[in-house]
Amino acid sequence: MKTRWLICALLTAIIASVAAVLFKENAVLLAVGVFIVTCAGVLSLYFILKGPIENMRHQVMEVEEENRQAENIRSEFVANVSHELKTPLTSISGFIETLQAGAVNDPETRDRFIEIIAIETARLKRLIDDILVLSDIESRMDTSDENINVFNITDDVAEMLEPIARRRNITVINEIDDTLEIKGSEDKFRQMMVNLIENAIKYGKDGGHVWVRGYETDDEKIITIKDDGIGIEQKDLERIAERFYRVDKSRSTKVGGTGLGLSIVKHTAALFNGELKVSSKPDEGSEFSIVIKK
Repeated sequence: MKTRWLICALLTAIIASVAAVLFKENAVLLAVGVFIVTCAGVLSLYFILKGPIENMRHQVMEVEEENRQAENIRSEFVANVSHELKTPLTSISGFIETLQAGAVNDPETRDRFIEIIAIETARLKRLIDDILVLSDIESRMDTSDENINVFNITDDVAEMLEPIARRRNITVINEIDDTLEIKGSEDKFRQMMVNLIENAIKYGKDGGHVWVRGYETDDEKIITIKDDGIGIEQKDLERIAERFYRVDKSRSTKVGGTGLGLSIVKHTAALFNGELKVSSKPDEGSEFSIVIKK
């Protein structure tokens, strides 16, 4: 359609120019010719520029919408962080005030309060550490391109987490192909595996199993961590990787979760050109998969 209009405008301009030359002795016809040429030029310019201007307008609107969404995410994140920090700080402050008011003289009460303060302090440290990790990942500053042997890393992680698994009599089974390799930051990959395997242990059932598997297809490299624990409701699956979202807040607090672990996993997977996928049913366990495109 644009080309048709452009050709018509150019033909009109040519005809008008020829007419103006033929009737140059006639001022009226000359004026009409000039007018037609001007209109044809303006019309041509309009249809030439209409597309790019429209595309630019859409791009500006998209950027504005992205900025609005980013601002909403930032505001929500700040509000969530403030709430998560305030809870343990309020608890710590309350116990300290009680100790200062005289409870410090009661050895049993003092020891119990100090233990709670230590627990809440550790919770604060975990939360701050996770926030810093998430910020580092989102900045995408790490451009490492190391060859990572997936079996070796997951085996190291399983050994590191063995004391936690032993307390609940859970067996971690590493079934990853020992030739499977990916490229990227070894530290980031290790951290991602720690989050996934530790979650599987914490939310698995006592005396159960955690299976770590890895293989590749023609197009993808896939790493899965599966447990036989409590599972996740369908309504929670879509939000499972949101910051501070907890399926069972009381259980998460009990096992020491900050609500940022799976968000860290999701963003870390993106650094490896991958994505986090989750499948689960209540009381049938959960399977978390990192799918990396080749």
